[in-house]
Amino acid sequence: MLHKLTAATLAIAVIFPANAGVKDDLYERFPSPRGAIVEPAFPGFHSVIRGGEVLFVRDDLSIMINGDVMDLKTQTSLTETIKAAHKPKVDPTALPVSDAITFGSGEKKLFVFSDPDCPYCQQLEKSLAQLEDVKVFIFPYPLVTLHPNAKSISESIWCSKDKAKAWRDYLLLGKKPTGAACPTPIERNLALGDQLKVQGTPALIFEDGTVVPGAISLERIQALTTSAHTAAKSKGSK
Repeated sequence: MLHKLTAATLAIAVIFPANAGVKDDLYERFPSPRGAIVEPAFPGFHSVIRGGEVLFVRDDLSIMINGDVMDLKTQTSLTETIKAAHKPKVDPTALPVSDAITFGSGEKKLFVFSDPDCPYCQQLEKSLAQLEDVKVFIFPYPLVTLHPNAKSISESIWCSKDKAKAWRDYLLLGKKPTGAACPTPIERNLALGDQLKVQGTPALIFEDGTVVPGAISLERIQALTTSAHTAAKSKGSK
């Protein structure tokens, strides 16, 4: 299940005295945004940036804005400008693919942090299974606070004779894995996701380092893998 900072997180805000410690006050009164980037946005308001979402809170925490904020002088979206400036980026070449389950072949590559019990991950897997000319690396990333059995399922899948088949059998068919206990990279994957600030599952990482959360469509995956591969090749040839 994809976890992001949402409007509901701050919807219960009430008026507090204005002060300079907006970030500290926000984290104290509303713990969910902890770890988000909080910085001045425009007079009287701070932006709260986490993953691909941007919210705005008044300095006294009395008002929250969730949506497109326009600069009428320049006719530009402040929301989109802030998103672009904080767009998550990862160095795909640094990802330890030996800790991932591999599918397919081809020059194009896609890296995915996925929880086997996440319904959005199961939905995404249907699209991933249809990809052609793309090598997909799945990093099992169980979110046990949401799916208590996901870690043991991930471990059993990893310890199965055919990891790829066991993964797809479970996510697409609901067939439980029967792999015996063995050393797994699950803890390393959890630490890596935390380091990369993966906010939820699924999280897709493309060859140009772009991070896209959520169960996006097959068509969008195909377009992004192609453009990211072209960009990565172009960067590598310079």
